[in-house]
Amino acid sequence: MKAALPIARTRSAWALPAVFLLAMSAACTPSDGSDDGGSASSCAYRVEYERHAYLGAEAKGFTIGERVGVALLPPCDDTPGNDSDGDDGPATSISKAAYAIKGVDPGVAIVLEESADDVIFVNIDSDKKLPEIKELIQGP
Repeated sequence: MKAALPIARTRSAWALPAVFLLAMSAACTPSDGSDDGGSASSCAYRVEYERHAYLGAEAKGFTIGERVGVALLPPCDDTPGNDSDGDDGPATSISKAAYAIKGVDPGVAIVLEESADDVIFVNIDSDKKLPEIKELIQGP
């Protein structure tokens, strides 16, 4: 029988990834806090798995299943077509191990190896809505 997850899921093990996520989201917002009437920058916590987009959502009470593959975290590009940021080329995606959630089809939702304890990723193309997924994870 395989272990469900090869790493320990403790709060301390996830502290660094949580700080990383905060830093990434801060990097996509204006540093001076100003809003000159234009739209503010933001990057959704999104991953790509099996040619589908998944968005991060909070859920509690789920059990992590077996590894199902690799998910990609695409680079933050909240202003496509804007070449004024000085980048010489596209940034690369980051690969993360993807795991099933027991009782939930990976085509509906997955968990990433280094995501926070209460974050799942929900397939935006799924016919299941977040309340239904939370019910699957938390039970009735």
